[in-house]
Amino acid sequence: MHETTKPNSNDNVKKKQMQKSIKNQKIHEFLHQHVPITKWLPKYNSKMAMGDMIAGITIGLTMIPQSIAYASLANLSPQIGLYSALMGGFIYMTFGTVKQVSMGPTSLMALLTYEYTKNLTQEYVVLLTFMCGIVEMLMGLFKLGFLVDFISTPVTSGFTTATSIIVVMSQVKGILGVRFKGDTVKDISEKLIEHFHERRSGDMILGLGAIVVILSLRELRNVPVTGIMKKVFWFISLSRNTSVVLLAMFITYLFESSGTPLPYLTSDTAKTGLPSLRFPPFGYTSGNTTVTLPEMLYEIRSAIFIIPLVSVLANVSIAKTYANGGIVEATQEMLALGMCNIAGSFIMSMPTCGAFTRSALSQASGVQTTLSNIYASGLILMAILFLTPHFHLIPRAILSSILISAVLFMVDYQIVKPLWKTNRAELFVTMVTLLISLFFTVEVGLLAGICANIIHLALMWSRPKLKIELMKSKGVEFVLITPNNGLYFPAIDYLYREIMRIPKQEGYAKIPLVINCAHLKGLDYTAAKGLSLISSEIQAKDQRFIVLNASEKMRYVCRKSGCKSMVFCNSFDALPASILGEQCKEKYTLNSSMKRNDTVAIDVPIMLAEVTPLLNVKPPNGNDTRVDI
Repeated sequence: MHETTKPNSNDNVKKKQMQKSIKNQKIHEFLHQHVPITKWLPKYNSKMAMGDMIAGITIGLTMIPQSIAYASLANLSPQIGLYSALMGGFIYMTFGTVKQVSMGPTSLMALLTYEYTKNLTQEYVVLLTFMCGIVEMLMGLFKLGFLVDFISTPVTSGFTTATSIIVVMSQVKGILGVRFKGDTVKDISEKLIEHFHERRSGDMILGLGAIVVILSLRELRNVPVTGIMKKVFWFISLSRNTSVVLLAMFITYLFESSGTPLPYLTSDTAKTGLPSLRFPPFGYTSGNTTVTLPEMLYEIRSAIFIIPLVSVLANVSIAKTYANGGIVEATQEMLALGMCNIAGSFIMSMPTCGAFTRSALSQASGVQTTLSNIYASGLILMAILFLTPHFHLIPRAILSSILISAVLFMVDYQIVKPLWKTNRAELFVTMVTLLISLFFTVEVGLLAGICANIIHLALMWSRPKLKIELMKSKGVEFVLITPNNGLYFPAIDYLYREIMRIPKQEGYAKIPLVINCAHLKGLDYTAAKGLSLISSEIQAKDQRFIVLNASEKMRYVCRKSGCKSMVFCNSFDALPASILGEQCKEKYTLNSSMKRNDTVAIDVPIMLAEVTPLLNVKPPNGNDTRVDI
């Protein structure tokens, strides 16, 4: 009888434990990647908590007045700005990857929101926020973050500068104490001139004085003091906006208490209390008119794509700035940004993203983790509960002065000089973006900048710089042609014309031509066919044409595109032998799919300089061949 071997129960237990361990490890990796708080929270300590608390309070004190001002810029109620700063902090704390980012309204988001919803009701703003979140999440899920790579630094600079100038000009009316609506710089300038006689001296004195105070307090952090005074100056500097708002509210209260008419305009009365939690409006009824979701989406159609693209650009740019050579989790940033906007739409938020100014302030405040957002959101929550009943005390000129002081330093004039000295084509791209944004709209300017960037890249691809030199090696003279980047189909006609001009020069009709591929990173099918044509025409004139330093991939493309007459050389030292035409014969044996004794032996001339022979040739019948050594 045969004995049956029973499986070892211990082996089964170990196998199950190993499978369970692998499963748990995968779950932990997934959580660490998509819920980043699980990665650093177990290591959280009191020192990190102190740094986050200081940074969070600092950001909160900055965001409260700025959020109110940004809501005003977007032509929304003051409390909408605070609502927009509330939810993002709680969501980003859990799902965000960049500790310096604080989610909330920004001047750019406010301006774009105003551009697309200026003649629409508040329902459209909330729906826009929801749709922006959906698009941002889809961009993250489908890994479309590469799209922002088409927005270069010159385009971003021109776009940001134009936005800053538009914001400053649009807020001059608040400083003057006049009211009107304007979109472009031209429109705003004309209306400022038209309404200048309506200016109010109270608003002008208050607004200009506030700008001077804010900018002066900003410089307190640079005062060369030490010890406790340095910390005092630093705290006064970071809380300058909040201090100015509270002081202005106190002055307004004194005017109202004494019964004296206010010499300046104040903000509208805001809705008090916490926002109600409800679904975004997927349609609404106004009077006897019912507006459906498709109709609403049609009104904000382009904004659904432009605003998410700009938001992702802002967040990913901040992430790259503070990555310090580390990995930028662009996909997770897009997912976190999307979740923040989707959640915000349930409490009537406007579109939000990170801001460079807040991120820089957070970094300077010693932020440790994204948990700092909870302290900022806590201050925002207190402002909603206790400050909204008194929003009518905030002068409009103060909000305008806060906005002007915030965006004034975003004008990127420093980029002009280096671009002028190094790359004037990129300076042209910057100016195109800037001018079109100023005199048309910012979204048209951004698209024009991207198009100008793509045209600039296309020109670089189609007109590669060619370095043409007359060289001599081991007594052999030749012309060396070195392109500076990859050869793709837009460039091949230009390369053909330039190379075919060389033999027409006096004394160059018989000198060998060598194209150096050392700097080429790629070669497409059309370019390979073009090189084959050049090689055939040059050799038809009894003139040598050599391809130097071609990679294996480039040779493969050339072989597959039918370039049979092209001569390759692997090194500069081997060029003379290749040019002189020294040959050897190697025997190739063609193996067909027929019987082994049906092989055919042929002789193929190979250049000595061809260190790596073209082994994968095919006979006329198309069967694969191999080399018999």
